[in-house]
Amino acid sequence: MYPALASETYLLRKRPLPYLIGGTWAFMVMAFAFVVPYVIYLALDPATNPDRDDLLAVVLPARLDQTALGSYPLFGGAVLLVLGALVTGSEDRWGTWKVRFTQGPSRTAVIGAKFVAAAIATAIIAAVALLGAVVASLTIATIAGEERALPSAGALLASVGAAWLIALAWTAVGMALAVAFKSATTAIAVGLIWTMAFEQLLSGLAGMLSGLEPLRYVLLSSASGSLVGSLGTPLQSAGGTPGVVDYLSGAQAIGVLLAYTGVAFVVSRRLLTRRDIA
Repeated sequence: MYPALASETYLLRKRPLPYLIGGTWAFMVMAFAFVVPYVIYLALDPATNPDRDDLLAVVLPARLDQTALGSYPLFGGAVLLVLGALVTGSEDRWGTWKVRFTQGPSRTAVIGAKFVAAAIATAIIAAVALLGAVVASLTIATIAGEERALPSAGALLASVGAAWLIALAWTAVGMALAVAFKSATTAIAVGLIWTMAFEQLLSGLAGMLSGLEPLRYVLLSSASGSLVGSLGTPLQSAGGTPGVVDYLSGAQAIGVLLAYTGVAFVVSRRLLTRRDIA
């Protein structure tokens, strides 16, 4: 297992893909969760917008842990799903599965190492994104002349931990889809259509049809949004970030996200150990 993991971490370090996706996501968090709301705040007329100060409060350091985390359920998950699809889909595109399976560790060790390497990569990406949020929020507070006190260490750790778990689950799903379809492009298309469109449609219908309500408890986007909501991020229904919901408790959401990660690994392993790669 260790040689396979060393190989996978080496590949991720040498490929530009993780840096590109991680950097893109960190930029998106800084820009769309902090800079854009602050620009809108500056553009609003205080005389006609009495709730203008609420918009500023969202991007100040005291709430940066919630604001940064609120970006994950709808947007961050999709970005990390792309990463997962490319991590395993590239092996089919380059035709390297056969070489690795015949000259290296077992198939189980290889796919297991890929998932562990993905867990490491997503943890780093989550930490970098939170660091970017800290920089953006402190900069805004300095410009606006507001308080620059950061959330507690526990709140920051909870934020990055939840972000990592959400990122890992979405990345794992992308990896499994790429293995199943033998194509990163198809995996990305199917994954984004399902999570960004079909899941949202099912969730909306479940709100109107009681018979479909149990579906909310097993959807990846619902689990992601519920975990974020359980940490205090304003819900979508209360005017908060889209995708932040309260369908599940925090513990239930963690269980669902871990289940998606585990099932993705099992499916990937099953297909790779049973399939003829030649």
